[in-house]
Amino acid sequence: MAYTDFKTLAQVEKELEVNIKQASKLYVDIKPAELSSWFVETMELSYDLAININTEAARQSLIVDNVLIELKKTLPISLFIKKYFNVDASKGLTGNPDGLVCSYLDDLEIRAPVIVLVEAKNNDINPGFPQCIAEMVAAALFNDKAGIVRDTVYGVVTDGISWRFVNLKDNVATIDRHTYPFNDGRSIIAILKYFISDNEQQS
Repeated sequence: MAYTDFKTLAQVEKELEVNIKQASKLYVDIKPAELSSWFVETMELSYDLAININTEAARQSLIVDNVLIELKKTLPISLFIKKYFNVDASKGLTGNPDGLVCSYLDDLEIRAPVIVLVEAKNNDINPGFPQCIAEMVAAALFNDKAGIVRDTVYGVVTDGISWRFVNLKDNVATIDRHTYPFNDGRSIIAILKYFISDNEQQS
């Protein structure tokens, strides 16, 4: 069993003992971020290309991965894409998250604290939540095992065009039912930067 085997929110609640609730517009008031010229120029080509190719792999590599790289260019984080993240195989907490962000500068291996998990999907976002929340539970457990306690782990499920967010705190996963459009990327980058700065404040 692996992260990808978590197919429903009910399964996550039962097997991982997580309560799941919804809220709305948790991050709409966050001020849009300034973007690097590299990101703006890159997305002028890669965004439309990803939409035209219209596969999950294209959306991840041409949109989502570039968003994560933009974060790494401006923040002291480590970034891992499709890297094996085995935390507890007995619970199905094993597999390869599409994106994983740590606030520890070491790109050779995943180290605590893990703060953001990203799942890229093609068109249909909602089925990505069970897998993403399972990865978030794994991240919280991984951090605890390392003796680094973080109040909140954040998750992202996106098809590149639409972005949805979820946070995990005290075994409660809160899904923001609001859909955040990519547009020029400024609001999405700002929200992700907020997640990382919130983690730093917990240090």
